[in-house]
Amino acid sequence: MPAPQLHLTFGDMVQHNAGVPSEIRRACAAEPAYARFGSIFHDLPYYYAPMVFEAVRYGLGAPALDEPWGYRIHSVRPDRLVASYIRVVRSAPVLTLQERLALIGGLLSHCAIDLAMHPLVNYCARRDVARFGGHESTHHRMTEKYQALFIHLWRFGDDAIGTPAFAERTRITKRGTALTSRIEPSLVYVALNAYRGAYGSAPQALQFCRWVRNFKQFGLLLSTPWVAKNSLRCRTDALRERYFTNDVFDCRAFFVAAEDRLGKLCRLALDYFQAGDFSPEAEDAFCRAACIDDLAEPSPVDIPALPFLEPVRGKVQLPRAPRKPRFRLPRVAFRRKKKPASVPASV
Repeated sequence: MPAPQLHLTFGDMVQHNAGVPSEIRRACAAEPAYARFGSIFHDLPYYYAPMVFEAVRYGLGAPALDEPWGYRIHSVRPDRLVASYIRVVRSAPVLTLQERLALIGGLLSHCAIDLAMHPLVNYCARRDVARFGGHESTHHRMTEKYQALFIHLWRFGDDAIGTPAFAERTRITKRGTALTSRIEPSLVYVALNAYRGAYGSAPQALQFCRWVRNFKQFGLLLSTPWVAKNSLRCRTDALRERYFTNDVFDCRAFFVAAEDRLGKLCRLALDYFQAGDFSPEAEDAFCRAACIDDLAEPSPVDIPALPFLEPVRGKVQLPRAPRKPRFRLPRVAFRRKKKPASVPASV
């Protein structure tokens, strides 16, 4: 999946997408926190642990740990989850109409960018496994990081990561902090019932609230000055060619495809939301039209062509290259000075 900072940015861009219905654009502009909540909803299960723990693993280059709920909502009928989410958002108590539409627009932004860009992320990760060895998930995360960096530089001229403004953007609820697990009950209601409607079960409410809290900790961690310095260090031509644009692909074309896909999904979702018909037949019709088949391994639809590479399981160990012969100094024989023979002491 694209990096979380790119998901947040894409959620913020819903209000500016001309292909998105005006009702959803106005709602996302009025309720940016809820648009960002929807934009990161699918990835919240991966924030199951405090960020200090995960930051250490990331710094050591460890592979990403699997999370059952994260896998399920990305790869097991994600279209059913989207339909269930829209149905629950419409019936949730307390929420205003703009909050409801912002939640939907944000969620669809996540789906759109995953469907359009995940094939490219997977290609780059598998290409790098073949070149350098290691775990696909490790290369996957590095690809997401660099593509997010260069997309921000291309579209906005700068990368907000490593600044206090980035921490503010990771506040995806109106209540709660990075130290507390209290968020709006209406959001907990939406999340858990969306899970139950799609899969028949859901995580515990406290578990979900902790995912949200840990994501806010992630925002604080990535708003520190040394993260900004790392961003500046990574803006090299070599990394740009490797991850952003080269003879094989142009990342910008995939991002534009994501914007187009977002408009189509939002139009379908708004019709489904406003009709209020959530019968099995209406849900099936929505799912067929949306074509949200798998957010982790999506079918390539309306995106540029890429070479196909098989998924890589486990760690790949490449044979070690022979070492270059080291320069050795010629041996010089040194004559050791003989010790004088010891004279026996006279008695």
